[in-house]
Amino acid sequence: MRKKRMMAILLAGAMVMSTLAGCGSKETAATETPAASGQAAEQSAAETGETPASEKKDDGEIVELSFYMSNGPVIDQERIMEKANAIIEEEINAHLNLILVDGATYADKMNLMINSGDAWDLCFTASWGGINFFENAAKGAYADLTDLIPVYAPETYARIPEGLWDGVKVNGKIYGLVNYQQWGVAARKGFKFRSDIVDELGFDWKAVKGKPTLEVLEMMGPFLGEALEAHPDMIGFETSSGYSLFANEPLMWDMENVGDMTTPGWVRFEEPDTVINQFETEEFARYCDIMREWYEKGYVRKDGATVKDTSPDRKAAKFVAEVTYGWPDSIDFEGNEDAEHMSMCTVENGPSYTVSTTRTVIPAAVGSTAAVAINAQSPNIEKALELVELLNTNDELYLLITQGEEGVDYIYDEEGVFTLQEGKYNFNYNEWQIGQSYSPDFTRALYNRNEAGEKQKESQSVVFAADREAEISPVTGFTFDPTPVKTQLANCASITTEMIPALSSGSVDPKKVLPEFLQRLETAGVNDIIAEKQKQLDAWRAAN
Repeated sequence: MRKKRMMAILLAGAMVMSTLAGCGSKETAATETPAASGQAAEQSAAETGETPASEKKDDGEIVELSFYMSNGPVIDQERIMEKANAIIEEEINAHLNLILVDGATYADKMNLMINSGDAWDLCFTASWGGINFFENAAKGAYADLTDLIPVYAPETYARIPEGLWDGVKVNGKIYGLVNYQQWGVAARKGFKFRSDIVDELGFDWKAVKGKPTLEVLEMMGPFLGEALEAHPDMIGFETSSGYSLFANEPLMWDMENVGDMTTPGWVRFEEPDTVINQFETEEFARYCDIMREWYEKGYVRKDGATVKDTSPDRKAAKFVAEVTYGWPDSIDFEGNEDAEHMSMCTVENGPSYTVSTTRTVIPAAVGSTAAVAINAQSPNIEKALELVELLNTNDELYLLITQGEEGVDYIYDEEGVFTLQEGKYNFNYNEWQIGQSYSPDFTRALYNRNEAGEKQKESQSVVFAADREAEISPVTGFTFDPTPVKTQLANCASITTEMIPALSSGSVDPKKVLPEFLQRLETAGVNDIIAEKQKQLDAWRAAN
């Protein structure tokens, strides 16, 4: 489960999403104002001669609903959808036409359909991978669901933490239904340490809990040195050309990005009204100094600025320490199997202790990481909402579509361990695209029917409690429009892409290179970017 969480949150950019095709009018422009209520939808239906959705249920006509999503070919889809539609027809008098689009083409296909005014009812949407949730919502492609969700999908609405709804709003209106998952949404990060080496050398790993990242790195340094002296075949800390502990992890520095994560312009949680250039901060300067020191001492790879794929090192349990999602950690929840090994390893070849260090926050963009949108021009907006409610609350239906049939597509052995059957129906782990897998009693996902499965449920109950209590990002609901500074952003992006890997891996001397980096950013227009982000943030706060 934790592996799925990493996929969905860490690397959303690497995955591709789903879309629902439906029943709109091709002649109707996709930029028209979306229906804001059932009354508006029925008025639109009356004008076009269509039967309103609210009447279709009464006259017995089965409503056909198309749902587009990103997924590869699925064996036996017809078998499963026949059984699923028997349930859907009985419950809401509708049929679901689930249309799977290859991940490599999904974003392009969905955006083309929207721009061409093609017919569709529901689709998977997101703020990454070119799917353009905010852009499509702002131009009227998605239906305004603000007033409709509590009426037609009340349980869906109630299960989701309030902060997530703010993450799918544009100008104060809700344009997507958040797919709330069993691995939770609130972010808390920290570090993993090889527990066998920690025990061998007596490092006080628990002492770093809740500490600022710079302090953790300073505490960690001597331990890495001792570990590598005892185990010279290992690597102290992970670095790569595509990842920076600073540039890619604002939460680790008690900051939040405004707009794209890697562009200049963040805010501090303690000063959320002021946009700063994160690369000009004392934290970044000190971080670069530490990484340079580690580079010179051999704690990180010498090719850390250029290596693209560190997964072989992870699989081989080469790292003494890693950055990780940090909870429930080995202090909060002892015995959590998701925290007992280094990333991509088994407990046997990479045992670990995990400790969280940051505050717990629902990030600004997390609501739009995975959501379902409804076509503003669909004549079946209310019925589409009823379908979402059914997918999100009928466990039999959801498990059937996402996992197949027990005893056929997945089997539990005598020890209560489930196994997906090769050559049978398999949804390619994309269940998070079509609805919520969260439920208060953990009945919407496959768990082993043994002590380990119950332990995992206990672990996830800690996550769900944190979701309800977590801070909401101070910029949740704000969407940065890059248009006024697109040239400056492009210029700065080329500079950060070139120089951040070297500074973050310690392969260059920051005393010489950091001033050059900052000067190049200034010449490229970084101050214009900061000023524009500040201007838009001020206007948004004034309006909200």
